[in-house]
Amino acid sequence: MPFARCQHIVRHAFNVDGLWTDEKYDLRRLKRVHCEVRVQHQDLSDAKVVKESFAASSTGEHVKENAHRCVDYHGLSSGHVRHRSSECLSRSIFQMFVHVEKNCASSPQEADQCAAPIPSPRLDCYPVQVNFPNATEETCLAQGCCWDALDAIPCAFGRTTAPSTSLCDAVLPASRLACRNPRYFLTATDATTCAALGCCFDGTECFQPSFLGYDLKPQSWVETTSGYTGTLVLRSRGPFGNDISELSVEVTADASDQVRVRIFDPSFRRYEVPLPLHHPTTTSNSSSRNSTSSRLYSVSVTSSPFGIAITRISTGETLFNSTPAGHFNGLVFANQYLELSTSMPTSAPPTFFGLGEHVGRFLGNASGDRYTIWARDQPADTFHVHTSKGGDNVYGVHPFYIRVEDSGLAHGVFLLNSNALEAVATPHAITFRTVGGIIDLFVFVGPSAPSVVAQYTALVGRPMIPPYWSLGYHLCRWHYHSLDDVVSVVERMRAAGVPQDAQWTDIDVMDRYLDFTWDPTSFPQPKVSAFVDDLHAHGQHYVPIVDAGIAVTIPSYPAYEDGLAQHVFMKDGSNVSIEQNIVWPGMVAYPDFFHPNATSYWLKQLKRYYATAKYDGIWLDMNEPSSFCIEGGRESLSCVFNDSYAPYTFVRSQDTAYPFDPFRQPFVPGQAVNGNLAAMTASMAAHHVNSLHYNVHSLFGHSEIVATRLAVDSIRPTTRTFILSRSTFAGDGQYTAHWLGDNAATWEDLRQSIAGVLSMNVFGMPMVGPDVCGFGLNTTQELCIRWHQAAILYPFLRNHNMAAKDQAPVDFDNDAIDAIRKTLLERYHVLPYLYTLLYRAHVDGSTVARSLYFEFPSKDTLAIDSQYLLGSALLVSPVLEPGARQVAAYLPPSATWYDLWTGIPAAATGAVVLPAPLDTVPLHVRGGSIVALQYPNTTTTSSRKNPFRLVVALPAWSSGITNATAAT
Repeated sequence: MPFARCQHIVRHAFNVDGLWTDEKYDLRRLKRVHCEVRVQHQDLSDAKVVKESFAASSTGEHVKENAHRCVDYHGLSSGHVRHRSSECLSRSIFQMFVHVEKNCASSPQEADQCAAPIPSPRLDCYPVQVNFPNATEETCLAQGCCWDALDAIPCAFGRTTAPSTSLCDAVLPASRLACRNPRYFLTATDATTCAALGCCFDGTECFQPSFLGYDLKPQSWVETTSGYTGTLVLRSRGPFGNDISELSVEVTADASDQVRVRIFDPSFRRYEVPLPLHHPTTTSNSSSRNSTSSRLYSVSVTSSPFGIAITRISTGETLFNSTPAGHFNGLVFANQYLELSTSMPTSAPPTFFGLGEHVGRFLGNASGDRYTIWARDQPADTFHVHTSKGGDNVYGVHPFYIRVEDSGLAHGVFLLNSNALEAVATPHAITFRTVGGIIDLFVFVGPSAPSVVAQYTALVGRPMIPPYWSLGYHLCRWHYHSLDDVVSVVERMRAAGVPQDAQWTDIDVMDRYLDFTWDPTSFPQPKVSAFVDDLHAHGQHYVPIVDAGIAVTIPSYPAYEDGLAQHVFMKDGSNVSIEQNIVWPGMVAYPDFFHPNATSYWLKQLKRYYATAKYDGIWLDMNEPSSFCIEGGRESLSCVFNDSYAPYTFVRSQDTAYPFDPFRQPFVPGQAVNGNLAAMTASMAAHHVNSLHYNVHSLFGHSEIVATRLAVDSIRPTTRTFILSRSTFAGDGQYTAHWLGDNAATWEDLRQSIAGVLSMNVFGMPMVGPDVCGFGLNTTQELCIRWHQAAILYPFLRNHNMAAKDQAPVDFDNDAIDAIRKTLLERYHVLPYLYTLLYRAHVDGSTVARSLYFEFPSKDTLAIDSQYLLGSALLVSPVLEPGARQVAAYLPPSATWYDLWTGIPAAATGAVVLPAPLDTVPLHVRGGSIVALQYPNTTTTSSRKNPFRLVVALPAWSSGITNATAAT
């Protein structure tokens, strides 16, 4: 029967008179958790049968009893059941839903393929995998397969029809979707087997056919005061089954230059990203967004198959169009697989920036590249640079891109989704594929790349203003052997007159790698405290590291004991025991920063830590969260689990529909490289208070950042505290700075750092920089000099390494010390201008470090990421190759350029070769700019006492002799 009718029966069964008549309980909240079921009854009279059979069952009585106990225990208010905070009620509710689910089929398509005789021999849909639980009925159905507990192969592929040739031919090789995740499932190597799986075979590869998705329900598209609404109905089964049969579409005109598209299940409240967004709220904006005449875009729909198009009115260019056009699928919206594409009509290769975080070029590649977006602990070096097959995602999650249209105008697209996803960029389309949540899409009209960034940050949050001292030079090393090493390097830097504003320490300072502790032998707390006081006396600052994992095996460890007392740690898949993994101190638990007690817990730890040493900032590391479990399997046992272990219990969260498999996803972004979401992190079955780790994994860093910001602002209420985080999510620039992660001491890593800084500025995180000189491998003197020069105007400048060789400026010879000192003093000259740019970013969302294209949009500047601008005025052209004493650069001809230090105008513009001796980085100021400089000292504290001077660069320069009016 139709799914909508089925849903109506479920509502009726659980809403007529209620399951229990006691006014104390409101089951309307509970029934929406169960919108996915397909009840096998034919009319509304059967709803009573469903309700009564459940209420009379032992399960029903057990649930009823537990619900009373839970509600009484938690003292919940009348008329509202607080499922989020009640573990026992949660378990009771799910028993209720499971009872109903046993009487339901997944969908008409799944029921049909399993009702027919299953092909023999049965094709195993859930083969045994080491470190993973074996199949259950639910995890089998979650794959769109058929369950028979009595068969030797209990989970098998059902009877399917081989896709037509036209559906196979419509799929371009660059955008193919593997028939099944090769990490977990059968990989068909012949046409017969592939066809039996319902897939296409071209002689070498088995892949999913094309899907047309949904139709717009007749007469359902309605214009509202703020946009449009409509209803979608499923045309046919998607690639993995369990498709949602009916969807709602909401289009909201947020502003004249911003539109939001939400596609969701109206009957079941699926997981949505709990990110506070900043929508236009003023009267003028509200009036503007509700007036179609003021909008810079138009919205149209295609009914069958459904597609939505957003078009720039002024040029008619497409900003977003999901209408299937033969080279991409229609909308797919299944329980664990969502897909939405937009066409990219263009007369040239598509041009876009964004989709992070990766190591790679600033300009995106639209030749079939798969941009995997999922927080992951992976080295951010050129040995893990982005490739077309994907799987090279690193720490941050920023599903946002800017596309340049044929006219030269630009628009942006942001998918608000924290589940694992990938964006496939082809010459014809960009396709988003994700494993959960909803479609929540924002389109920003621009019309320029800088204005798109401003519109994006207005939505997700403007960048914070960092403390002024954080613009200075930072020094750190992993493997300082003792406090004496740290004291020595600081004293040598002072003696050499090399600027330094902050000294950092890595995990070596900890006692047994325990957060918030000091090694009693190498870094005794009283001496550390005295050292920090000495830094402050010299106008310098101190920043220690905090890792995400809290050790669980150390007796009387306060951070763990406090967490237990406040119930703040993530739970495993059963939602009872604590989720455990392995990091530096051994077995650890992860704080659930979504827990209502987490803020006070974290404040207590950081406050206690501050009492031992008065830090000026906090460095958040390993917060993807990272684990040393290379192959995640069964939640906390993912490092040691084997098939002989006891049967596994998994409890779904309230925003997770049946059937669901947290262990083996039919699709995983980057599966050609890895395919296991739980690798090197917590289990996807682990529980946070608000959802599964499957849904909020990529928000772990974000939630820790927010808790840390609240804590340090409470501890140091009158002073700005600096936060640096490895993992970030959209909008985190309003709380934290970011470094580009664990790079290596290579020339290519040096080059890639420029693209990384430019990309993070696009994502609204301008306070960013790499580990200067390289984190891994041993650097060289020349590389370290050139890297300092390239980073001369990076907003965040920190030298940090782990290699055997020390690489502080004073660890090299006098020539290198002189060259690096010169570079740093030049930077300190420019800090007032840098600080002003960071203020402007906070106020209006402008970028700080900029691609040349953002100021001089043309085909000549489009792909340049070997130079960068600081604001609109200063252009850095660093040497990026060993042995070079000159550099090929591009000085945009539409401006006049002067050497910042000598005032000499550039002899030529366009493609030029600039002299660059080993102690010099070419730095030009743009004509028409006024830049405030301040005479430097070795700390920002001292520098700020010095006089200012202004550099006024004329927009044109004449020799006074010739007829030329341009620079000569």
